[in-house]
Amino acid sequence: MTKLSIIAAVLALSPCLFAHPSTPEGIRAALETRSRVTAHARRALDRCATDPEALALRDRAVARRAAKANRLRTKRGLDSALVRRAHGGSFEKWAAVSHDQSSKEYKLDTPLTTIFTSNATCSLVPESIIGPYYVEGERIRTNLTDGQVGVASHLDFQFIDINTCKPIPGLIIDIWHANATGVYSGVSARGQGGLDSTHGRGVQKTDEEGVVQFDTIFPGHYEGRTNHVHVMSTTGANILGNNTFEGGTAQHIGQTYFDEALIKAVENCEPYKQNKQPVTSNAEDRFSADGATPEYDPFMNHVYLGEQPLDGLLLWTTIGIDPAANYDEDREAAAHWHPEGGVDQSDNRDPRA
Repeated sequence: MTKLSIIAAVLALSPCLFAHPSTPEGIRAALETRSRVTAHARRALDRCATDPEALALRDRAVARRAAKANRLRTKRGLDSALVRRAHGGSFEKWAAVSHDQSSKEYKLDTPLTTIFTSNATCSLVPESIIGPYYVEGERIRTNLTDGQVGVASHLDFQFIDINTCKPIPGLIIDIWHANATGVYSGVSARGQGGLDSTHGRGVQKTDEEGVVQFDTIFPGHYEGRTNHVHVMSTTGANILGNNTFEGGTAQHIGQTYFDEALIKAVENCEPYKQNKQPVTSNAEDRFSADGATPEYDPFMNHVYLGEQPLDGLLLWTTIGIDPAANYDEDREAAAHWHPEGGVDQSDNRDPRA
């Protein structure tokens, strides 16, 4: 049996891999598409590496992240230096890299560009499944905690046009993730938070720098999945009077991940220790490898705001997308949130999604 046939057999036997091709022809087509996309991304990277506007954008991002870290530390009364801790295939390549920018024994005069640079200047992020817990109609807001207890996490996403290396303003960015014990809000599935809950979900519109920021808690793991955040970008959407959006075209559907060392440090805290679901590492996760290419690192960079995770985290990533892309056919929702209550839509979903 050829390797391609083996892969096809595995996919066919795994109902959880519903958004991936399950025939040798489909796999071959997907690999050919990935090859073309990767080549395009490599050309874009070469161009962006020396593009003056792209370099200026990077410098502004560094300044923004540094200022954010300082504001968060001041708010928490943390006056120690940022760097007091003294320890030191595509997926395997990036998984082996530490993204903890607070544990590298920086000195107080270490350039900010060394600490707060991103994981990519301009590379196309692979698309991933939307997952079974996407909810339409979530509110435009910054704080997603809804009273949930966990490690305070401040997320900074920047969206870049892969073709021009320039930021993309006006995108609607929808994120969602589980709480500390691996429970999703907004859906009626057994063991989840229910249709009227909204924790870990929110929407923002990118500013002139292509940036959105969210205040939330670090997501917990759940059976079969490592800790991750779902991200979707939409263009041309209508902002409604109830502070939600509708319509538009989905240009990107993806997921971001975290260092294994960071996950272990966080999950050694309460209430993460109360999570009884089986642990799935990054390497064991069914989908994490899909988020990596030779050019793109799917793990978010981060700094500890203090000496320990409970002091809070600042995490950031840059996502390169193709504005001409259209993933509307993959944008299937399990529910729709309304101010008067959520509505289940799981019966309308494609059984493969």
